[in-house]
Amino acid sequence: MRGFFTLMKMNMKLLLRNKGFLFFLCFAPVLSAAILSIKTDMALFEQKASQNKIIELESCENKVIYNCDDTSKFIIKVYDGSKTKLSEYLLNRFAAAGMFSVCRSDVREMTEKQVEEQAKKDAFDDRAGALLYIRKDFDEAVWDGSYQDALVIYQVSDDERRQYFISEISDVLVQMHAVAESAADDPDKTAEFLADISDKMPQKHVVNLSGKDVELTREQGNWKALIGYAYAIITLGFLFCGVCIAYTVIEEQNNKVYTRAMLSRLDVWGYFCSKFVMVVFISIVQTFLLGICVFGIHGGEFGMNRFIFLFMILCLGLVFGTLSFMLGVLLGDVMSANYAVFTLWSISALLSGLYFPLDTAAPAIRAASSLMPQHWFLKAAELFLAGEKGGYAIVFYVTAAYLILCVSVGGVGLKMKRSDV
Repeated sequence: MRGFFTLMKMNMKLLLRNKGFLFFLCFAPVLSAAILSIKTDMALFEQKASQNKIIELESCENKVIYNCDDTSKFIIKVYDGSKTKLSEYLLNRFAAAGMFSVCRSDVREMTEKQVEEQAKKDAFDDRAGALLYIRKDFDEAVWDGSYQDALVIYQVSDDERRQYFISEISDVLVQMHAVAESAADDPDKTAEFLADISDKMPQKHVVNLSGKDVELTREQGNWKALIGYAYAIITLGFLFCGVCIAYTVIEEQNNKVYTRAMLSRLDVWGYFCSKFVMVVFISIVQTFLLGICVFGIHGGEFGMNRFIFLFMILCLGLVFGTLSFMLGVLLGDVMSANYAVFTLWSISALLSGLYFPLDTAAPAIRAASSLMPQHWFLKAAELFLAGEKGGYAIVFYVTAAYLILCVSVGGVGLKMKRSDV
C-alpha cells in the first residue's frame, strides 16, 4: 500500500510540473462554460425543424424521388382529395416525426378511379415507400369513426418502417375520433372542432430513433446544441490529461521505474489502479473547475439541473480519461498517443452528433454514431432536458461498459509491456 501512494505522489508532482497538463486542466472547463453562456438561436436546430414539413407537389404525376428532402427517410406520396384542417393535421404529424418525408399532391379534381390509376403508375415509376389517398369525405369518415372510408393505403415497399407508418395512422385517426366524440353532444361544436383541430389534438412529438420518444421545445433544442459543443471541448481536455498520465507510465518504463515497482510487492493491477485513481482525481478536479465556472455564469441555468450536468461531465471524464490513458499505454510513445487521441476526439465528436444532428444520416453512419460515448451522453442530456426518465440509466450503463472495456484492455497492455521489459 505504501508503494501505491508513493507512486501516486510522485506522478502528481510530475503532472503539476507539466505546463501542457495544466493548460488542458484549466482551459477546457473555462471554454466549455463559456460556450454554455451563449444566448442565441442555434441555426442547426432551426434548420432541422424547417425540414420536417409537408412538401407540396405541383402535380400528382411529379416524382417524389426528385422532390423529397431526404431520400433516407420513409417517403410517403399523398394524394389529398380533402385538403382540410383534419388532413393537414394528419400529414403534419408524419412530417414532424422526423423519419418520414411527406410529399402531397392536390387531387380534389380527380375521381377515385383516376387516383387509383395514378397510384398503379407511381408504384412502378417512383420510389415512394407508401402511397396514401385521402378521400374527399375524410372529415365525415373520421367524425363517424369509419376509418376504412377515410383513406386508402397502397403498400409499394417492403421497408420495415411501413408497419410504424400504418400504426401511426391508426393512432392519429383514433385520437381524432375521440376528440370528435367529445363534441358529438352539441352539433354546433362541429364547425369549431374542424376550425381549430390543431389546438385540440395532442402536440406533435419528435421520434427519437434510439427508441425513446422525446418532445423538446425550441429553447430546449438550443440548450441541447450548446451542451453538445461543451461536451466536445471538455472531452478534449479529458483526453489530453489522460495522455499526460500515460506519459508518466512511458517515462517510468524508460527509466526502469516500472521494473523496480514490479520487483516490489506491487503487482501489475496495483500499479494500474494507482494510475486509474489519478484519472478519477483529475476528472473530479476538471468537473469541479467547470462547476465553478457554470455556477458563476447566469446562475448556471441551461435547461437542466446543474448537478446532473456536472455528474454527466464527471462520468464523461472517467470514460475518456481512461480511454486516452489506455491508448498511451498500448502505443508506448507520447507523440503517437497525441496523434491517436486527437484523431479519436475529432472523429468521435463528429460521428456522435455533437456538432450537427445525425437523425437523417445514412444507416451506417447512425450505427457508427451509436458506438461513440458522447452520442449516449447527449441522448441522456436530451432526456434530462425534456424531464423524461431513463437518463441516469444511460449514463450509468454507458460509463460502466466503457470503463470495463478500457480497464481490461489497459491491464492486458501493461502485462504485455512487463513481458517485453
